[in-house]
Amino acid sequence: MHLILWFGVVAGLYAALRYSPGKALVLVYVPVLLVVPDTFHAITPGLPDPSANVAVMMPIFLVTLIVYGRFWRPSVADMLVIAVAGLMAYSEYAAAGYSEAQNLLAGTLFQIVGPYMVARLAIERERLHVELARRIVIIVFGVALVGLYEFKFGWNPFLVYLGIPFSGQGRGWVTTFRYGFARVGGPYAHCILAGMMMVMAYRLNRWLEWGGHWEAKFARFPWLPLSKGRLITLGLLLGSITTIARGPWLGGLAGALFVNAGRHSKRKLAFMLVVGGIALVALPGYLGFQAYLDVKPGVEMTLSQETAMYRKVLFEKYYAIALERPWLGWGRNTWPKVLGMISIDNYYLLLSLMHGVLTTALLVGLMAWMSVRLYLKGMSEPPQANSLAFTFLGIIIAIFISLVTVYLGENVVPSFFLMLGWAEAYIRGGGAAGISGSAPVPQPKSGFRFRRVIR
Repeated sequence: MHLILWFGVVAGLYAALRYSPGKALVLVYVPVLLVVPDTFHAITPGLPDPSANVAVMMPIFLVTLIVYGRFWRPSVADMLVIAVAGLMAYSEYAAAGYSEAQNLLAGTLFQIVGPYMVARLAIERERLHVELARRIVIIVFGVALVGLYEFKFGWNPFLVYLGIPFSGQGRGWVTTFRYGFARVGGPYAHCILAGMMMVMAYRLNRWLEWGGHWEAKFARFPWLPLSKGRLITLGLLLGSITTIARGPWLGGLAGALFVNAGRHSKRKLAFMLVVGGIALVALPGYLGFQAYLDVKPGVEMTLSQETAMYRKVLFEKYYAIALERPWLGWGRNTWPKVLGMISIDNYYLLLSLMHGVLTTALLVGLMAWMSVRLYLKGMSEPPQANSLAFTFLGIIIAIFISLVTVYLGENVVPSFFLMLGWAEAYIRGGGAAGISGSAPVPQPKSGFRFRRVIR
């Protein structure tokens, strides 16, 4: 039954031809991406094994290139994205051969280049900024509400119920616990990955809320005491809390500081204070961490010290292994494992091991390049413009920090590169002045019908 995922190709092709590539992205791809776990694949002999979002992206990407390819003018960001994807695929081929590399090649093409390029070429041209943001936010909000079940009962309904046709797949993902509570992973499999998805949706929702892009109330629930935007904000915040993922919490906090600095009337001063404050906290924090690990002989370490020491030793050992093959790495599944240290909770280190230090440098360079340009774009717009550039800046900073604590995988990969392509389109397009629907949503006396809520 797992071959049903191939129907995603039909759905994506129909939507792209019936409407447009951008509309297909909003109406079909995003719901599949945000709800169906990427851990499920159509195991197809002789062909790559696509996940649901890969199957849907295939025809949308192809139609996008046919319809909008003639308008493409390559940018530095485009080249960096293609270089990251290409190096990952080639390094796997060099390390393990084509049979192992074909699935990764399909992944890099349709989960990195595809989402990036469709967003890059279609969103600005079809004026889908608000519609896409609303669709992402409302779906992740629903995921956060379903996550309350996992938080209470300790098992993941997305993996259990959606996994019925995929018997045996996804069983490696289990709900973990911290402080006696279940950590919600939802369709994103791991709690830290879910935390990153919540942060991305939260930042988009704050942009929508500040810009008046939500109706006053949920149409079906007009008796609720808070506005629609505020209820979604609280729901996504609760969703982030139930993941109990400290990396995304820290990243989300840092991202929020930069976003709110961009909304301040004295933005340059605000950004200087944020950067200076982070620098002042980082140095004492690093020195304190080193002192924390400096345990005197004969003194028993606490559980927290043991965990921190484990991570420190793990990093040192694997960093030395990564430097043995710095250009192309060891391959996705063939990097040397240190006994007792199989899990690497640092994507920059893991990426260096798998695909080389050069690939990691390109990824970091991509995020830095986008961050600088988003800052300049946001600063070129008036404070009252509610610039989407600062929202993207906050998202990139949040993900950059989160990746110190977890790998970039599952549904987060295409989601993040979709954001990067969207950000590139915004930078090179009309900016805040070019966003269709930038005016506040009219507030009717009676609620909209439900179909208007999820448009």
